Amino acid sequence: MFHKTRKKLSYLYAALYFLLFSLFVIVLYFSLVKLMEHQQLNELEDFYVKQEHDFFEHVYADTKTLSYDPNRNFFYYIYTKDHTFVHGDESFKGLKKQVEKVFGNSNTNEELVKHYEWQEEHFLLLKKPIFNNDVVVGYIFVGKSVTSQHHFFQMAKYLLILLTCISTVLIGLLGYYMAGKAMIPIQWSFNKQKKFVSDASHELRTPLSIFYSSLEILEVEEAKQLSPFGKELIADLKDEAEIMKELIEKLLFLARHDQQQISIQKETIPLSTLLQKVSTKFQRIMPPEIQFSTEIQEDIELLGDASKIQELLYILLDNAIRYTNSGAITLALLKNKDSIKITVADSGVGMTEQELPLVFERFYRSDAARQRNGSGLGLAIAKAIVEQHNGKIYATSKVDKGTTFHIEFPI
Repeated sequence: MFHKTRKKLSYLYAALYFLLFSLFVIVLYFSLVKLMEHQQLNELEDFYVKQEHDFFEHVYADTKTLSYDPNRNFFYYIYTKDHTFVHGDESFKGLKKQVEKVFGNSNTNEELVKHYEWQEEHFLLLKKPIFNNDVVVGYIFVGKSVTSQHHFFQMAKYLLILLTCISTVLIGLLGYYMAGKAMIPIQWSFNKQKKFVSDASHELRTPLSIFYSSLEILEVEEAKQLSPFGKELIADLKDEAEIMKELIEKLLFLARHDQQQISIQKETIPLSTLLQKVSTKFQRIMPPEIQFSTEIQEDIELLGDASKIQELLYILLDNAIRYTNSGAITLALLKNKDSIKITVADSGVGMTEQELPLVFERFYRSDAARQRNGSGLGLAIAKAIVEQHNGKIYATSKVDKGTTFHIEFPI
């Protein structure tokens, strides 16, 4: 139990760290990208201001010039408002035609910013209109290569992902270690409590047996001298002693289960036949207000302890009768490729969603259960029996609609 809890805490720590650190990394990454882009746009804006006058110098020239310099940081292309090329400086041969092909037909008055990829190069382009006396006379494309920045952020992204994964694993291991340290006093206290329950149950058996034997001797030896009230009192005491004995046996069973001291004798059980026998017994004691039915698939066998499985069925059926005033109870058995399934369904008082996770806890009793007899240990014993057979048990329920207990045994 503590090992599973320790693992769950470790996974929880790691998952929370992963979510928080991933959120931090995502915010950091996109903040840096936006900051870098903002800085580059400011540089393009400054370059636009410097080159804007070229339009007026070359618009009336006889020849339209396009100079080429691969060492330039910035490139620009100037056009009239009817998309006629005027002048420009190029850093990558052929880029002008690509820019005209992709963006040349856009609105002259439109200002836009674009990221563009061409021949494994990445560019940031800024298009802005050129004004003369508040009238648009042309436009200019200003751009620069951002390939190195793009590759940097790609590598940074992979590095941050790797860092997140590695740090999550380390946090998980650290969380596992710290959870183990935190569990030590809890486990010590729990083991002490289990030992106390086991020891107390053992110690109570002897005086309880002596008490019960003394009542029987008193009942026989003093039968003639006892008044009717005295005889009734002794009978009540014997009944209470029986209840105490049953409770102690249940506590001893759970204590041995906790300490893994119970060894069950596994054999091939004709499960279908066993369920038929149990259902026949319960059919006799079923109140007339309750309709009892079975859906038992034939020829199903299970490797386990027949007496324990029978006790499991008694607990669940008795529990169904206890919480069903009128209605129906169904016992079902079926087999599929992976498991053998037993269900006990009733149409009783049902439970809330908050109560469902607690029904298998020891001594837990809902408000409806407190009005009925019982120790609150039956379902805890049922769960222990199922776990001894490597199975799982869970419940589904709706208030005033009934409860269904599901048991699955692996094949």
